[in-house]
Amino acid sequence: MSEKLAQETTFAVTTLGCKVNQADSESISDQMSAAGFAQRDFEESADIYIVNTCTVTHLGDRSSRQLIAQAYRRKPDALLVVTGCYAELNPQGVAALPGVKLVVGNTGKDDLITTIREKMNTLGQEEVAAPSLTEGVMEPSAITDAEKAPRRTALPVLALDTQHIGSDNVLSFQVQEDEPLPDNPAQLSPFTDSAQMTEQANSRIFSRTRVQMKVQDGCDNRCTYCIVPYVRGKSRSRSIASVVENVQRKARAGYQEIVLTGIHLGDYHPDENEKLDLGDLIATLLRETEIPRIRVSSLEPEDFQLEWLEMWADPRMCRHLHLPMQSGSDVILRRMARRYNSERYRTIIMTAKQMVPGIAISTDIITGFPGETDEDFELTYQLAQELAFAKSHVFRFSARQGTPAARMRGQIKDVDKKARSQRLLDLHEIHSRQFREQFLGQTIPVLIEQFKRGKWEGLTDNYIRVEVNGLPENADGWQHTLVNARLDYLVDDGVHGTYIG
Repeated sequence: MSEKLAQETTFAVTTLGCKVNQADSESISDQMSAAGFAQRDFEESADIYIVNTCTVTHLGDRSSRQLIAQAYRRKPDALLVVTGCYAELNPQGVAALPGVKLVVGNTGKDDLITTIREKMNTLGQEEVAAPSLTEGVMEPSAITDAEKAPRRTALPVLALDTQHIGSDNVLSFQVQEDEPLPDNPAQLSPFTDSAQMTEQANSRIFSRTRVQMKVQDGCDNRCTYCIVPYVRGKSRSRSIASVVENVQRKARAGYQEIVLTGIHLGDYHPDENEKLDLGDLIATLLRETEIPRIRVSSLEPEDFQLEWLEMWADPRMCRHLHLPMQSGSDVILRRMARRYNSERYRTIIMTAKQMVPGIAISTDIITGFPGETDEDFELTYQLAQELAFAKSHVFRFSARQGTPAARMRGQIKDVDKKARSQRLLDLHEIHSRQFREQFLGQTIPVLIEQFKRGKWEGLTDNYIRVEVNGLPENADGWQHTLVNARLDYLVDDGVHGTYIG
């Protein structure tokens, strides 16, 4: 493919699912742009559409198919590329969808740009009637000529509230992150009709204020409700040196915050020295980079080491941890094949609150898991009440075909799941409000992310969303800027603040 052709070819990317998927899409977007392709918003006409899919639930599959169909309707002769977990789990089914011309599983993401270039080199070749799977890539057909378009950067993200099971809860803000992503917009949910999803997917534009830094992928655990290990493969980690290099480059490019993310982030052990762990990575980043903020994505309680908390004494470490609880009943935790008990979980949360004042702890809770009795649920409710999470992502169990939990006896009636879920959601509303109220009147740094509904919005390091009033005129805008804001009063799921300096 000639350089001229690449420069004239437009592409668009959209993403379903977790922060790892979002990190993958950001990497794909950067590589495509660096190769000379011109980026478009997903709702616009493009020569290449890349749909990065999710399969944590059957609803994730459905939402993935809906986005694929939207791209096909928008421009039927475009090169429609499907990648991600749904493509990994069911490549034949994805390849059979109308308009799909390339299916690349997670194992082929690293070579996606090369695969697209090779596909474009087949311009003029006959359509392949029956796609075949070769080295993780399906190639049904070729594409039409490229159109001229100005180059720009925009990455729409349709966040899945990133759960292992179906969501009951409307989250407060990406996602980022199959683990719930606390920065998922509240209005973004895949469990909507097609028209709503189109508008929502295209309204969420990737912010250059922060970057998802994937440092680990895959999972060796086998939680009985989770399909992710089967589509992400074995746990593997990037070297500390490569992560440091990438963070340094992002800091020079103007990023203010990195989010360390992975499918099983707490299992971070670089291949070159498996004795090192996530704590060593964080310590090195604090020592060898100048990125203003470092945020840690979801961590499993069995991996968490209390000594890591000492690093949160550094103000560059964002005071936020996402630690999935899932259940407060040790019986149910064993049925889930979780590798911790309720007492270990309680110790982690209480120690974190003691050592890191003002820390926001968010969590996932599953209700209605097979075999969950009323007594089991009460243990969950009591533990959640005691620990008073800043955010609770509440999910009603939904059987995922191919997982052991789908075959378990003792499936819970929907009416009971709904009642239990609602009690937890009501508790979440109380605790979320109480957490934000304790900071009213304080002046806290806010990283400005976007201009929305006539106001600049941003996040504190402990994940409070702030609408900042009184920012002076700025020709270049305030995005990517850390400002001090006094937190005045609560609004929706955030806080109204006043610019101080």
